[in-house]
Amino acid sequence: MLLAPARRHLDQMSDRLGASPGLLSLLPAPPGQRRLALGVACLLLAVFLATLPFARIGWFHLPAFVLTQKTLMLVSDLITSALLFGQYSIGRLHAFNILAGGYLFTALIAVPHTLTFPEVLSQTGLLGAGPQTAAYLYIAAHAALPLTIIAAALQRKHADTASDPTDGVIGSIAGMVLAIIVAVTATTLLVTRGHQWLPPLIDNGYYTREARIAVGALLALPLAALLLLARTARPLSTLDLWLIVTMLAWLCTIALGAFISRGRYDIGWYVGSFFDFLTSIFVLLILISQIILLYERQASAAAASQRLRERRINEMEAVLIHLSRVSELGQNVSSLIHEVNQPLTAISNYLAAAMQFLAASNTVRLKSVLQQSAEQAARATEIIRHLRDFIAGHDSEKRADDIPEMLRNAVSLALLGIDPPIPAIEMRLSSVAPSAFFDRVQIEQVVFNLVRNAIEAMGDSERRVLTITTRLTADNMVEISVADTGPGLSPAIRAQLFEPFVTTKAGGLGVGLSICRVIVEAHGGRLYAEDNPKGGTVFRFALPPSAR
Repeated sequence: MLLAPARRHLDQMSDRLGASPGLLSLLPAPPGQRRLALGVACLLLAVFLATLPFARIGWFHLPAFVLTQKTLMLVSDLITSALLFGQYSIGRLHAFNILAGGYLFTALIAVPHTLTFPEVLSQTGLLGAGPQTAAYLYIAAHAALPLTIIAAALQRKHADTASDPTDGVIGSIAGMVLAIIVAVTATTLLVTRGHQWLPPLIDNGYYTREARIAVGALLALPLAALLLLARTARPLSTLDLWLIVTMLAWLCTIALGAFISRGRYDIGWYVGSFFDFLTSIFVLLILISQIILLYERQASAAAASQRLRERRINEMEAVLIHLSRVSELGQNVSSLIHEVNQPLTAISNYLAAAMQFLAASNTVRLKSVLQQSAEQAARATEIIRHLRDFIAGHDSEKRADDIPEMLRNAVSLALLGIDPPIPAIEMRLSSVAPSAFFDRVQIEQVVFNLVRNAIEAMGDSERRVLTITTRLTADNMVEISVADTGPGLSPAIRAQLFEPFVTTKAGGLGVGLSICRVIVEAHGGRLYAEDNPKGGTVFRFALPPSAR
């Protein structure tokens, strides 16, 4: 409930202020927070007014209530103090250090207050307490927080942009903690060891005239803090807003618990004690909601960053796939041109012969050479189509396709431009794995790369045999393997075999096997290498069956 209005307002305000979005003191309260704070304030006043007619009526005598209430306040105020110290360490605004000190004092003073409260842990209280000790500790506890809020507001008013140096933050926090411990100890010693010199505030469980005067003066502190926050905090921040609500509850607490009621365990005292607890959780809830909000922003930013990285990786993979195609073919462009030129030359020769046969009216021979010309034209068209599809990769849809035909086309393309002697090619294709579900152009590229690498690996080998095998695996995948009889892979090469931009070729980009792995994984398989028992290396990958 506290978090929702801040979430809608946080981004625009943090950009406008140019400050850290983690500091509530720098974020003006959004309209939703103002409406919520106004509603809580009206509810507090309504409960306060409804309690007034019954405030002086005695109720159940429950000393254990004091122990429960003080324990809850100790825990909540300690957490609030720690969170405010954390805000101070981030923003280095000294007002946070002062405010954290006030909450720390309120938390620590609850310990001696509980120990000295009559009938809670002993009949007259521990620590050598007198009948007035708990009452004076109550006044000290309820004076400290308004005083620190006033000090923090004045500090911000006169030094709104001043901040402590980074290297002095830990020292300032340690100094504040030490000062608060000393103040709590001194206050406790004063009201326990010196209680006989202090005016009586409690007489037979009821407040004395001196207590009314002291509490009346005490009421001025939260009122002053409330008015100071309302006048000096411009624009009113979320933290300032809820400190104002806290001071309003503080006024109700003191008025009901120690001014209007006759004494302890009246209805007014119980309601005031409940208000006391509420004052300890307002700021705590705001700080916790801030932490949740910041974690939410961080998680959203991390998710957006992850999506951006994935999109860039996908774009880079597409670029690398294209570069891999162009690089592999660019290294052999003259041979490829020669390969295409062969059918074109044959066509030219056949057409010249056709002209001669036409002049001689030899229709039989004319028909024969025209048929052969058409075959060579079809061959040239097929080569150009393969090269075009291989480079551009227009066909990107997975579908059921014939594996033997794909392998033969890929091998034929890989053999273009290979200097003789061409290694022996053995294709052992399983009859139970004739087809699979794959992207034709991409898997042709994988086979092309593996065959080219295998041929180059066998360049200096006496025995040069390239074996391509297919089989159906136990998990119903179609496995394709490309084995060579080269020298094999060294441990250094094997360790980084599939990493991008790692190559042993003088003119290579080092993206071939990396792209092959990406393509195979996109098909639901895994590309890996292992030693060939007959010497050399075997690369294996699997494709889903065509029935999928």
